[in-house]
Parts: sequence; C-alpha cells; structure tokens
Amino acid sequence: MPATGHSAVLGTATAAYVQRRIKEQYGERETASRAARRVLRSFIDWGVLNETQDKGVYAQGNQYSIQDPKLIAWLVEASLYARMNGSAAIKDLLDSPSIFPFRLTHVSAEHVESLSPRLNILRHGLDDDLVMLRENNGQAARKEGAK
Repeated sequence: MPATGHSAVLGTATAAYVQRRIKEQYGERETASRAARRVLRSFIDWGVLNETQDKGVYAQGNQYSIQDPKLIAWLVEASLYARMNGSAAIKDLLDSPSIFPFRLTHVSAEHVESLSPRLNILRHGLDDDLVMLRENNGQAARKEGAK
C-alpha cells in the first residue's frame, strides 16, 4: 500500500486515509471524524466495502450495475447539481467516483438529454460531449440552496 493510504490499483483505502480526507474538507472536527467512522461502518454493513485481513484497510465490495437510461439520466443530473459549475463531460459523469457504489451503463449524451428537460449538451469534439444543467434550472436550484 502506498504511503498515502489509498491504492486505486488494489481498490483499497485505509480508515486513516478517509479520516485525513475528511479533515482536509471539513477541518479538525470530532463530529466529522465520528460521522466518517459511522459511514465506513454503514458501507461495510451494506456490503459496498469489505474489511481486509489488515486492520483498518478496506476493499471495494459490491457494485450495482444500473442499465435503466431514465435512472442514469437522473443520477447524471443529480451529480451535476452537486458540482459548482453544473457541467461535466458525459464520460466523467458515467465513471465518476461520486456515483459509488453504482456502475452506470454508458449512454450517449444525446440520450441523457432526451430523457431530462433540465439538461443541455455541448459537443466539444468528435467524441467529447459536455452535459450541463439548463441555465434557468441550475441557477434557480443554486439560489434556493443559498437561502
């Protein structure tokens, strides 16, 4: 295991690595550390993380394949609302770690756009499509969240 506590090749991470990342994001708060421990335990209980022979080291557990285009479009849209700029390449969205523990079937940006009136696409090249929230929807949602 690398000194970072995370190995993408092996699909493992240590509890210390998770705690360090949480502290980077939320600061040295005991509440955040306690919540991270509980989330890790929940992931283990749900089977999406597995404990390894090494104490405090976790491996990827079950992944759930999603093939329903409507559900994929909904997850893509939800992922866009979680991003500051409300846009991302379709390839990045479908393979994003934020979709954990789901594995999304690859669908075209045009198909995703056709399933949601709140999405637009912008073609960057032959095979690089950017999916984004429509202006009026994205701005309204962000203003609601700011209140």
